[in-house]
Amino acid sequence: MPNEESAKDTTGVDLRMPPGITFALVEAAPGWRTQIVRSAGAIAELRWRGGSVPPGGYAELHFIARDPVRTGALVWKALQRYDGGEVVRWIGSANSDRRAPVTRLGESAAPVDVVSTHGQAAPAPAPAAVSPPTGATADGAADAAGRDGPTLAVAIAAALFAATALGLQLRGRS
Repeated sequence: MPNEESAKDTTGVDLRMPPGITFALVEAAPGWRTQIVRSAGAIAELRWRGGSVPPGGYAELHFIARDPVRTGALVWKALQRYDGGEVVRWIGSANSDRRAPVTRLGESAAPVDVVSTHGQAAPAPAPAAVSPPTGATADGAADAAGRDGPTLAVAIAAALFAATALGLQLRGRS
């Protein structure tokens, strides 16, 4: 999370969960208090408070969320709070100056070997697939080149995350 203000510290972040997120863990960040906010039994928001990011700086606030098992876009609306009480709303559309971050899910898969941490029953098994996904054999193993859909999706997401982090770090040096 970069601080783009010229004279104020970032002191809080609220991240609204997109529909379909059913599980989240927040990593403790030095100097920050974290809270998972629930509404009607679902995860509604993650909050970070008490830390401080100076102008031109950034902080890494990590969390893990289980994405919905579907393809499409997840919109992560965020509020960035500054000392003095100002709030910048990162909730806009793609052409907005304050657009919400978006994650694009490129594959749909049925959950398997899911362990519930909240007492729900395990999901019903998915119906048998008609044909294997591109790059996989009929038994779900990776092809000879070692590629399978979920592995490729994770690798692409990791590369995008690393490129974003590098860009933010380089931007902070200028």
